[in-house]
Amino acid sequence: MVGDGINDAAALASAHIGVAMGGGVGAASEVSSIVLMGNRLSQLLDALALSQLTMKTVKQNLWWAFAYNIVGIPIAAGTLLPLTGTMLTPSIAGALMGLSSIGVVTNSLLLRFRFSLQQQQAYRSSLQPPPHAAIDINNDLAKDHSRAKLKKPDSVT
Repeated sequence: MVGDGINDAAALASAHIGVAMGGGVGAASEVSSIVLMGNRLSQLLDALALSQLTMKTVKQNLWWAFAYNIVGIPIAAGTLLPLTGTMLTPSIAGALMGLSSIGVVTNSLLLRFRFSLQQQQAYRSSLQPPPHAAIDINNDLAKDHSRAKLKKPDSVT
């Protein structure tokens, strides 16, 4: 539900996702899940795109954390010791854990740049005319005439 005034507050409160528009002032913004700081409906599309990118980033971070732990815990437990004689000391494990955390934080910080890049690409594509807008009338007429089965009019005698 998208609303902007006090008369929308009840519907926004009962909706699964309530979106208040208009600067976040009033009862509508108090009960909404999302508050858009403007009056443009296109901001709703921006909020949806940002939420999709956020969920993608969360999934990437979870994947990285799970992969790190699936690989790192057995190595720290000493599974490589009989095979290669390699042992992971606690100081090295701690350093690797710190690097893993830096990777997750960096991936999260890149969300701002990914969203900005996505917005720029959307803006550029909106400036280009759609392919059907460029019509060559002479070419289209020639195609229509070649496709049409024109028969000669019967001569009147």
